Amino acid sequence: MVSLYGILISISILACLLTAEKIFPDKKKAVWDMGFYAVLSGIVGARLYHVIDYRQYYAQDPGKIFMLWNGGLGIWGAVIGGALGVFIYALKHKKSFIELAEVAATVLPLGQAIGRWGNYFNSELAGKETTLPWAIQGKHPIFFYESFLNFLLFFFLVRAAKKERVPGVLISIYLFGYGIIRFFLEFLRVAPWKVGALNVAQMVSILSIVMSLFIYIKGRRA
Repeated sequence: MVSLYGILISISILACLLTAEKIFPDKKKAVWDMGFYAVLSGIVGARLYHVIDYRQYYAQDPGKIFMLWNGGLGIWGAVIGGALGVFIYALKHKKSFIELAEVAATVLPLGQAIGRWGNYFNSELAGKETTLPWAIQGKHPIFFYESFLNFLLFFFLVRAAKKERVPGVLISIYLFGYGIIRFFLEFLRVAPWKVGALNVAQMVSILSIVMSLFIYIKGRRA
């Protein structure tokens, strides 16, 4: 079954791969080879994150867990799963995980920016009510906010990639940038996934920011 959501996700993946080989021409072959690992594990991670978030819904009809065309991919799950895929590829082929992860981190916001529009076509990710003129059906268009901010993060990463840099700085920029984006946008979400009184996505965002600082400081000292 073909859906606009699936088409957008496919376009976002292809855009990431094509853009990565342009920005990092010396890693052209690795981009496509590791892409298979990153995409596969990223989709599994994204779906798992989403299913755990909506576990009560899927418990009523477990068969819907496999209906990816209906939407439902958690970005943080995709990031964690994709990173695991890159790590497995690097380990298997004896390549530098940091170098490959930097390639992935540079183009990932582009894929996220494009893929977020899948939420629009699936009528997902509507935020709290607002009277702002750009509201959609009286609610914050969180998908648009995140898409726009991810495009900005992508352009910043591209500029950084063209400069001489310490190892890991592109990963740091991504983790810090997206951590900030997601942390603040979570305040606009309706009934976010929580564990107790804590918003899970914000907890992961804080962890991402802390990790970004650790990676950056470690790279500077190397």
